[in-house]
Amino acid sequence: MENYVSINSDRLWARLNEVGHIGSDPRGGISRFAWEPPYKEAVMLLIRWIKEAGLTARIDTVGNVFARLEGDDPHAPAVLSGSHFDTVPQGGCFDGLAGVMGALEALVAIKESGLPHKKPLEMVAFINEEASQFLGGTFGSKAICGMLPDDYAFHLRNRQTGQLLSDAMREFGMGLDPERLTESKIDPHAYCGFLEMHIEQGRYLLDADKPFSIVSCVAGIKQFYLHFHGTAAHAGGMAMSDRHDALAAAAAVISAVENLAKECSKDTRGTVGYISVLPCEHNIIPEDVTISVDFRETEDMKWEKLYTDLIEVTKQECAKRGLSWTVETTCDLRPAHCAPELIHILEEAAVGTGFEKDRMISFPAHDSMNMSRIMPMGMLFLRSSNGGLSHCPEEYTTRDDLVIGTQILTNALFIAANREN
Repeated sequence: MENYVSINSDRLWARLNEVGHIGSDPRGGISRFAWEPPYKEAVMLLIRWIKEAGLTARIDTVGNVFARLEGDDPHAPAVLSGSHFDTVPQGGCFDGLAGVMGALEALVAIKESGLPHKKPLEMVAFINEEASQFLGGTFGSKAICGMLPDDYAFHLRNRQTGQLLSDAMREFGMGLDPERLTESKIDPHAYCGFLEMHIEQGRYLLDADKPFSIVSCVAGIKQFYLHFHGTAAHAGGMAMSDRHDALAAAAAVISAVENLAKECSKDTRGTVGYISVLPCEHNIIPEDVTISVDFRETEDMKWEKLYTDLIEVTKQECAKRGLSWTVETTCDLRPAHCAPELIHILEEAAVGTGFEKDRMISFPAHDSMNMSRIMPMGMLFLRSSNGGLSHCPEEYTTRDDLVIGTQILTNALFIAANREN
């Protein structure tokens, strides 16, 4: 590989493993949840490393952590890179953290090299992307992008304890302030782009025997609940023609979710992962049914059409049976398309690796989706080893793959920091 600046692979691997095991769960894996004591321990360690490297550290009003390396032009917009710092319950050491530690190593290596670069470089460790306790994912990047209302922290509660987010933020300390939540919003003009390195969390790269790939798009997500309302009656006494069967309608809609996704494209995802039936007895016709729907698609028009087509199916199936119905949307994220100029920089940064300009789609959501709404965004995926597993203790990315990915990220940040535009 043609390294512009060489990273310290030993330091990278050691640091990732040291901070990655903070929050070890006795049941297995890592449970490092936003605003909880293990998370604060990890943040303090991260800030210590930032300061030891001679970089500028700051933490915003919600808990996002930044490191900054100044450039030769103090007025130039900065290049930002990073990922999330929290985990799911009993998660692994690589989801999110690989991107944070890779970005930190890139900044430290560039500073140590003494090579000039025009634009400032920043690392960010986003808080509460997984939303394991305080629901509503990609919280930190939403705050940065100005996507949260002023009073958000005074309504959201810990799903386990009922604690208000505002109280959790105050207990965390370190300058976090629920009254000043919107002050975490950044000025988009102060940045020229965002790069996120992340593990794939699947087995495309593993099966293709490739250590990394450049992401072309993060698929749009539509998640919603459909509620069907019919009439409970005796399963033997009520004739088929006289029924208002909520579950029969839901079953037809569930089948349509699968069919619409398959007909849309080979990459489209359609999932029903939850169903609630009342009264849920073998000899009673169901009266109330709720199902969840999750659509994922990269093309904007197809993404929208999946939803509208399923709503039409729902109307038809309910009309057949004399049912009423409602829809409750929980996630509505349009596809996030990676910026061509950042894709080209990542390709240039990978010269010498044998890279064949492979590009892939991310179907999981990432903080980069929010960042793409306010600045150019690019993503680099690393191979997930161990069967492609993630969000579990078995999650693993090899040292070699982490090193090659971080070296590409470092090259890309150095190139971007020296580009005129």
